Amino acid sequence: MSYLFDASALLSSVRLYNDAIIDFIERNECYALTLTRYEVGNALWKEVNLIKRIEVNQVIKVFNFINSLLNLMSVIDITSYERENDVLLMAIQMGLTFYDASYLFIAKNLKAILVTDDNDIIKASKRTETKTLRSRDLPIKTS
Repeated sequence: MSYLFDASALLSSVRLYNDAIIDFIERNECYALTLTRYEVGNALWKEVNLIKRIEVNQVIKVFNFINSLLNLMSVIDITSYERENDVLLMAIQMGLTFYDASYLFIAKNLKAILVTDDNDIIKASKRTETKTLRSRDLPIKTS
């Protein structure tokens, strides 16, 4: 199977499955976008500075772990797929952010399952006939 993880689903998967996510990524064809690393970094920054849910030393460990996961995945730059502003047009037509439309556009082009917990993306995916899966529904066994 092929899976494209958006940033929030990748973070959620780490929280839900811990090290079991490594085996899942190694056994499947998994993708992320170049922007995923930045979105994850931003989300972790928010958790330290705004929400104050996690300490700096913990957030560094999480970020390093996610970077190691990204190194196991195929990381795609949308510019290698974008034709005539297709991502921007999709974003406008679907009422999504450019970031969110990027995930949907690439998943559709790869014929990959988009792993996302974002309700707006899930709703839009039905209009593009792109399969989605929530991170909590990944076929990963936890102990």
